[in-house]
Amino acid sequence: MKAQETDKFAAIGNKVPAVRTHLLEQPVPAPLPFIELPTENRPSAAFRPMEKLDTEEELRAALDSMRKKFMPFMRDLAPAIPQTRIKVNLDSFAWKQEKGKADWQQVRIPHYGEPLGKAITFYRTGFDVTPEMLAKGAVFIHFKGVDYKARVFVNQQYVGSHEGVFAPFEFDITRVVAAGKNEILVRVENDEPMQRNGDKLYAATGPGYDEPQRGWHHCPPGMGIYQQVYVEARSSLHIHDVFVRPIRNSDTAEVWLEVNNTSTSRKTIAVQHALYGQNFNAVVYEHSLYKPSTVQVPGVGDLAKTTDNVHKELQMGSGVNFLRFRIHIPGARRWNNETPWLYQLQLTLLDEKGNALDARKQSFGMRSFRMDTLHAPKGSIYLNEAPIRLRGANTMGAFQQSVMNGKEDQLIDDILLAKLTNMNFIRMTQMPVQEEIYDHCDRLGLMTQTDLPLFGVLRRNRWIEAVRQAEEMERLVRSHPCNVIVTYINERFPNAEGNPQRHLNTYEEFERFFTAADQAVLMSNPDRVIKAGDGDYDPPSPGLPDNHCYNGWYNGHGLGLGEMFKGYWIPVKPGWNYACGEFGSEGLESVEIMRKYYPAAWLPRNREEERNWSPSKIPAAQTGRFHYMWYNTQHSLEDWAQASQQHQATITQLTTEAFRRNDRMVSFAIHLFIDAFPAGWMKAIMDVDRKPKKAWYAYRDALSPLAVQLRTDRFQAFSRDTVPVEAWIVNDLNQSPAGHVIRYQLEMNGRTLFSNMADARIEANRSTFQGFIPLRLPRVTSPQDVTLRIALCDPVGKPLHESSVVIKVYPRPAAERRKVWLARKTGPAAVLAEEMKWEVVEDAARADALLVDDISDYNSKYDALVAAGKTMLLLQASPGEYNIAGKSFAVNKCSMGSYYFVSPLTGHPMMKGCAPLGFRFWYDGGKQLIRPLMENMIKSADLTEIISTDNISWGKSATSGKSMAVAEAQYGKGRIRICQLLLQNRVLYNPEAWRLASKLVI
Repeated sequence: MKAQETDKFAAIGNKVPAVRTHLLEQPVPAPLPFIELPTENRPSAAFRPMEKLDTEEELRAALDSMRKKFMPFMRDLAPAIPQTRIKVNLDSFAWKQEKGKADWQQVRIPHYGEPLGKAITFYRTGFDVTPEMLAKGAVFIHFKGVDYKARVFVNQQYVGSHEGVFAPFEFDITRVVAAGKNEILVRVENDEPMQRNGDKLYAATGPGYDEPQRGWHHCPPGMGIYQQVYVEARSSLHIHDVFVRPIRNSDTAEVWLEVNNTSTSRKTIAVQHALYGQNFNAVVYEHSLYKPSTVQVPGVGDLAKTTDNVHKELQMGSGVNFLRFRIHIPGARRWNNETPWLYQLQLTLLDEKGNALDARKQSFGMRSFRMDTLHAPKGSIYLNEAPIRLRGANTMGAFQQSVMNGKEDQLIDDILLAKLTNMNFIRMTQMPVQEEIYDHCDRLGLMTQTDLPLFGVLRRNRWIEAVRQAEEMERLVRSHPCNVIVTYINERFPNAEGNPQRHLNTYEEFERFFTAADQAVLMSNPDRVIKAGDGDYDPPSPGLPDNHCYNGWYNGHGLGLGEMFKGYWIPVKPGWNYACGEFGSEGLESVEIMRKYYPAAWLPRNREEERNWSPSKIPAAQTGRFHYMWYNTQHSLEDWAQASQQHQATITQLTTEAFRRNDRMVSFAIHLFIDAFPAGWMKAIMDVDRKPKKAWYAYRDALSPLAVQLRTDRFQAFSRDTVPVEAWIVNDLNQSPAGHVIRYQLEMNGRTLFSNMADARIEANRSTFQGFIPLRLPRVTSPQDVTLRIALCDPVGKPLHESSVVIKVYPRPAAERRKVWLARKTGPAAVLAEEMKWEVVEDAARADALLVDDISDYNSKYDALVAAGKTMLLLQASPGEYNIAGKSFAVNKCSMGSYYFVSPLTGHPMMKGCAPLGFRFWYDGGKQLIRPLMENMIKSADLTEIISTDNISWGKSATSGKSMAVAEAQYGKGRIRICQLLLQNRVLYNPEAWRLASKLVI
C-alpha cells in the first residue's frame, strides 16, 4: 500500500462515535475494597513456575488429545434413510468474462475470484437427464452459494435468478429439460459493495482467493460460483425444509416441516418419522405417523365447545406448505460445548396410499440459548439456562477455504484449535459461511455468531433486499445448535458515512430496518437471539451494546488503553452488559512463512536491503507505519517478526485480562483467529500454516476458564518504592470451588526474595478481587527486572493457573542541585521543577537551564544566554510552525491519538543506557493510571533528534525532516532543546522519565 493511499480500516480506527451520546453512560470501575495480602517472607509458600503450553510441539500434542476427545462426536450412528432422489453434481464449467475477447476456459467448482466491482461473467456446462430422473416427477437445479447475482438459463430458457453472496437457492427445471443432453448457462453479476458506491450487500470479508496483491487480503469483493451445484430429481411432492425447534425447559421439540408441491393439484400426505441419536447410540422412537390436520369449528361457534369440533385433513396445495408437530424426547441429552450431543430426525413423506415419496434427515441439538433483556443488568446470556460468557475470535476466510478446497481434516482441526485456545464461540465475521462449517461446529461443540454482510451503511433502495437476506441468513443457520446469535450490520456509522443522499442516514430509518429484519428472522425462528450491530459507531442500537476497540493498535480507538486496563469501558446504554466484537493488533508472520510464500518483490535481496526493509512492502500491512506508536523500528526480518509478535502478544494479554475482570463484558472476540492466506490479515494470531504467533499463547492463557491475574499500572519504578499490585481470580465456570489458595512470590536474578499465600475467594461466573500485594521493591545498583508471580492451587496443592508481572527497578537517584529559571510561575515546567526538586531562581543569568512552557513564552533576548553556554528547554509546544535562533521546525498534533510510546534508540548520547521500551506505558501519578506521554510531535530538518517518533498519516507533511519527540540544536556554546513528552506527574513514578528530565537541563 502506497503511503498516500487511504487505509480504510485505520481511518475507521480513528473515527469518533457520533451523535446520540447523551443516551449513554460510561462504565467505571467499582472502588476496590482495601484488602492487603501479607508480604512477609513465608518460605513454605514458595513454588516452582508452572509448565505451560508454549511450543508448537506441545500444541500439536494437545491438538491430538482434542481429536481423541471430540472425534467420537463426529460419528453418524443413526441408520441410513431411503434414497429417494437422484443427484448429479456439476463441478466442471466453462467460464468467461463478458468484457474482452477471452475464450472460454475450464474451471472447477467452487470457483471464486476476480473481476472485482461491476462485472459480468458466464458459466456453462452440460448434464445428462435420464428417464429414471424424469420419472421422479420433478427436476431441480440447486446452487449452494453464488456471489453475487445469478441468472440461470437451462436449454436457453430462463428459469430463475437470485441475489446474495451466501444463501442456497434452487429452481424447478422440470418443464425445460429432456432425456439426454441438456445445457445450463449461469450469468453471474458482481457489483461494488454499498460502502464503495455500489448496491452489493457485502461487508469486508469473503472467502478470498489465491493472488498475493489483492486476493490474499480478502476484503476485495470477488465473485463466482463458490459452492456446490447439482441437478436433482425428486418426487413432485417432496420435503423442502425441516427445522427442529427445541422448546425451552422441556424435553419437547417442535418440528417445522415444509412440503413442496410442484403440481397444481392438491395432495393428501402423511409423514412417517423416527428419532435416533446421531453421535450416540439411541433409538428414541420409530414408526411414528403424523397426518396434517386442523380443528374445524362449525359455523361461528364457540371455540370452547370443543365437543362439536372435527379434525379436517389438510391437503398440500401448489408450492410450499408449512406444517408443525411436536415430538417428545424423554431425558433429552443437552447440546453444549463439552458434550455436543446431536439427535437425528428421519422423515418419510407418504402419499395418500402410503407409498414413500421422499425421505429427509435433519440433525439437531437439544439446547436453549437466550438473552435476558428485562432484568438488570440487561444482556446476561444463558446456555441451557446456565449463565455463560462468550469468549472467541473472528474468522475471515480460513474455514471457508477449507471447505472450498475439500480439506475436511483441516476444518476439523481449525475448530478444535479454537477450542484448544479456550474459546467457546467463533464470529462468522460479516458473512454467513457454508453449511458444512456449521455442521462441523454442531458436531464438535463450538458456538457461532453469524453476521449479515453489511458494513457501515445500507443503501436506501436496497433496505428491503437486506430484510429478505436477513430471513435467508436465519433459514441457513436455524437448524444448527452451534449458531446462537445473528447480527445485522458491522460498524454502523452515523450520517450514512457522509453519504445521506445514498444511504439510510438517521437512526430512525435504521430502526425501521432493524424492526423489519427482526420480524423476518423471528418468523423463521422465534427463539433467535439478535444483536443488531457489531461495533456500533452510532449508538445506542437495539439489544446488547457492542463496541470494537483496537486501542492497542489504532491508538486511542474507543477509549484510552490505560483506562480500559483500569476497568473503564466505552459509553453504553444504562443498565446493560456489553460486548466487544473486535479487538487486536497486527503481528507479522514468521520469517519462515515470509520466505515460503511471499513474492520476491516483497522481500529484501541482501543484508543491506534487509537492514532498511519495511513491512510496508507487504500490501495492506500496517506495521511499517503504525509501529512508531508502539515499539522501535527494526533492522532485520527476524527482528521485525519478533517485535511485532511480541507487541501483539502484549496487547492481547492486556486487553483480554481487562475484559475478564469486567463482569459486564459478556462477549468478546479477538480479531483475528487463523489467517486464510499468507499476509491475508496479519491481526491473525495463527498463520496460514496453523503455526501460532506469540499472541495465540497469550490469548489461550488469558482465556483459561478459571484463572488468576496480577494487575498493576506501573511497569518501572525506583528501588524501595512500594507498588500496589492487584490480585484477581476470574472464573467463567458456574461453580465456586472451595479450599483453593493463591501463592505468590517475588523473583530477581533467579532468586526468590519473598513468598507468601492466602485463601482464594472464588465466585461462580464472575471475577473476584483478592486483594493488593503491597510490593516493596528491592534495592538495586543498576536497572533490574523483578517478577511477581502468582499461582492458583487446588486443595491438594496442585497449581491450576499462574500469572506474573515484570517490573523494571532502577536505583533511586540522588537529589539534584540544578538551578532553573521559569518563564511562567505555573504550568508544566513549574510542576516538573517541583517534582525534580530543582531550585527555581529569579535571575535567568544564575540558572543552569531556562524552562519555557510554550513557544509563546519564548523571547529572543534569552538567546545570548544560550549562546554563552546555557540550556533552554521548551516544553510541550503547541501545534504550529516556528523559527528559533535560526532553526525552523513544526509541531504537529499526533494524527491517531496521543502516543503511549516513543523510541529512545536514536544513538544520541543522552539515550545511552535507556531501556529499549523504557518510554512506553508510563504511569500518570495524577490520574493514577497509564496515560499517553505525547500529544504533539516535532518535525524538522534543522534539529537533531534525541528521541524519535513518526506521525501516522497517508500523505506528505508540508514540513520536511524527521519526526521527533525530543530534539535539540546547538546554539553557540549552549543548546536549545524541545521536549514534547509529558514529564509532569510522570518523573516520580517512571525512572526513565526522571533520567530524561535530569539530562535535558544539563
